[in-house]
Amino acid sequence: MRRLDPPQLGALEAFRMCISTSISQPMWKLLSSYELRVVVAADAYERACQTSTLHLLNPAHFSPLPEKEHDKKALIAMYDQRMQKEQPGRPVYDEARNRKGKCPICGVGRVRQVDHHLPKSIYPYLATVPINLLPICGDCNYEKRNKAPTRYAEQALHPYFDDIDGDRWLRARLLTLDANGEPYDASPSEKPEDWRFEFYVDKPSSWDKQHTERVKHHFSKTYRLGDIYEDQAANDIPGLELAFEEVFEVGGASDVRAYLLGLARTRAHQQKNSWMVALYEALADHDWFCSGGFRQIAAG
Repeated sequence: MRRLDPPQLGALEAFRMCISTSISQPMWKLLSSYELRVVVAADAYERACQTSTLHLLNPAHFSPLPEKEHDKKALIAMYDQRMQKEQPGRPVYDEARNRKGKCPICGVGRVRQVDHHLPKSIYPYLATVPINLLPICGDCNYEKRNKAPTRYAEQALHPYFDDIDGDRWLRARLLTLDANGEPYDASPSEKPEDWRFEFYVDKPSSWDKQHTERVKHHFSKTYRLGDIYEDQAANDIPGLELAFEEVFEVGGASDVRAYLLGLARTRAHQQKNSWMVALYEALADHDWFCSGGFRQIAAG
């Protein structure tokens, strides 16, 4: 996950911006009555992000009373309607949406959308709070949906508050499969029935059990990043087949291994937990792949 600087706009400024123009007097009066509650909720949310206690937040404190469904819908509509193009709240949306680079969650897709870290349907007071709005790609936004944490491990990592890339935690492996779909160690001369890539969280020694479970849940359950990376890996190998062939002809498996490790080192300069770093290291460690198995994978 890529760490991002928090937005410059604050919760109060964003809220007032959204209701500044093109609004009826009754609706302005209704929404204005929630201004203080939105600011208080935003402060509580920020503290919970900083202390990894989002699962302890009571959703009832972030929403109007159940009998005030109309008010809840009006607060949610501040995002859905008043951040549209040419609406007064659009700068709040654009500050999140117009981040440069790839999706901070997966590092693969382009940022095309904005997602609520805590869903606006459950926490409507946070619907327009800038630190709750994340730049995101379509795949990651789809996977997360309206998930809210009920225990420590279920807290999705937050690009504005969580930084896990000081440690190396993303790894991969190549599995060769027999006719029954079971993994086994194929010898260099064999042609396995099938193969697959797996990406996984490898716990650094500095992580405690709780933190490890949280990262694993974020990776496997909330965003299903392993599936995204497996697709990327399957698409990446065919484009490298010619390079593998050239180095194999010169120096055999050892040169293929050295070439892969070189690719991994190059990618690690940009991001050591890139799926490419994990993939190339895993392939370099696989005798079957380096001894010519790359041809079978490249062929699909």
